[in-house]
Amino acid sequence: MAAENRGSAFPWLFGFVAPHRGRLAVVLAASLITSALSLVPPSLTRLIIDDGLIGRRLDLVGAYCLALLGISALTGLLAGFNRWHYITLSGRVLMALREAVFAHLQSLSPRYFASRRQGDILARIDGDVAEIQRFAVDVLLAAVNAAIALVGIVALMALLAPDLLPVAFVALPAQMLVQRLARPRMERLTRSLREQSGRLSAFLIEGLAVMKLVQSVGGEARERSRLTELNGDYLDHLRRLELSGAAAAGLPGLLGGGAAAAVFLLGGARVMEGSLSVGTLVAFITYMSRAAGPLATLLGLYLAQRRARISLDRVIEIMGVRPEVVDPPTPIPLPPNAAGEIRFEGVSFAFSSDGPAVLRDFDSIFPAGAKVGLVGTSGSGKSTLADLLHRHYDPDRGRILLDGIDLRSLSLADLRRRIAVVAQDTQLVAASIADNIRFAVPDADDAAVWRAVELAQLSDFASTLPAGLDTMVGERGLNLSGGQRQRLAIARALLQDPLVLILDEATSAVDRETEHAIAATIDRLFAGRTRLVITHHPAALADADAVVELIPPVRWLEPAA
Repeated sequence: MAAENRGSAFPWLFGFVAPHRGRLAVVLAASLITSALSLVPPSLTRLIIDDGLIGRRLDLVGAYCLALLGISALTGLLAGFNRWHYITLSGRVLMALREAVFAHLQSLSPRYFASRRQGDILARIDGDVAEIQRFAVDVLLAAVNAAIALVGIVALMALLAPDLLPVAFVALPAQMLVQRLARPRMERLTRSLREQSGRLSAFLIEGLAVMKLVQSVGGEARERSRLTELNGDYLDHLRRLELSGAAAAGLPGLLGGGAAAAVFLLGGARVMEGSLSVGTLVAFITYMSRAAGPLATLLGLYLAQRRARISLDRVIEIMGVRPEVVDPPTPIPLPPNAAGEIRFEGVSFAFSSDGPAVLRDFDSIFPAGAKVGLVGTSGSGKSTLADLLHRHYDPDRGRILLDGIDLRSLSLADLRRRIAVVAQDTQLVAASIADNIRFAVPDADDAAVWRAVELAQLSDFASTLPAGLDTMVGERGLNLSGGQRQRLAIARALLQDPLVLILDEATSAVDRETEHAIAATIDRLFAGRTRLVITHHPAALADADAVVELIPPVRWLEPAA
């Protein structure tokens, strides 16, 4: 969806409601019946007063009171039934929206996430998505219910006292004008509050991620001061929005109160002159008070639509970002005898159109089954090659081939299943050790997981844990040491059994003896598989088949003797 195509935003939103049209019909039908039942009590009240109390008929008072009790019980049952289906509908639409936005985020390259604060993304996928869901289901259902109720109320008011009806709604044009005049300010304040919420979320996420750093430099007071400042700004924005909202609702309420006073005066005069019964006036006033809620809902619908528009724009901004890397229309499968040869042909790449090239006209062949070392200064493109091989990015020029097939012709799932990366900054999820190891192969059995643990030399550590491989690693693996996290990542790659293995400083957090042991294990297990070793340790490349130095001009070096 193009971000500039604003006209398609609301149809896109209501596309998530359409699959639930059956349940929506049930909710609307139940709402219609409930609204109809809610119109009965004021009329019964009129009969109780006029026919029962004034007519001195206690039997009628009892009968009408029993009818009121029955209607109340039936309304309560219908309300519970309706609430169940309404919550189900609302929840499923919200979940579908979140899942759609999250799925789109999964298709975006690391470049997008590097240019956005996580807190802002979270505010959009949480707060903004919830806001547009409320409009798509909650607000619109409330508006439909309000319209149904208002039509019924006005019809009954017209039957009771048609001459008082214009007086009851004389303030309506002024109320609509107030809502319209309040719209621009409410839009600005709503947008500002959503942005401030994103800044606050970003601070909290980033603050939790660097808590150890804050503690190590004694920055707790400074960070608390920043949070206090952000909280104050948020509260200031919130108060301004709420005060403006109260003013936008208060003035129409005041006008409505004036109309009610006029009805009391005119209706009271008619009661005194005998042209209107007391019960009829009470019923009319009751209906008029009940009309205030539906009327306020309908008057607020425009402002609700504008608030939803702001949140919808923020979500559509995410949905409008085009993925840099997509699956080909007709993927070419890797042959069953794929060997893992990698070929770079004139590959150039830069992280931005106006930035320096990380790679320029890079040509190279990594033979199938070879162990190739990649060395070079920081920023020379070593890790970028790994990202290009995994198709987190595509080259700006040139192409990369795996066994003679352009990577862009392979399905992303197939490619990434066949190329495993073990990086220095090991990424773990907040789950158990076993779940992290089988993350790429979720259907692997326990025996396969334990074998990978043993081969990665993690078994001694796992055996000392009371819960073994079911031990939770904590957020981002903080319950493990750096070396344990890297060995876990190696076990995950071993279980994945890839065609190509990329080790990006994969043993940097372990001691030299363990590094040699793990390297020997990898060489033994992946003999015949292509291995790319990115390292700053020359000793790790002693048995490499070739070493590529990424210092322009790119040149091949013979492996150390």
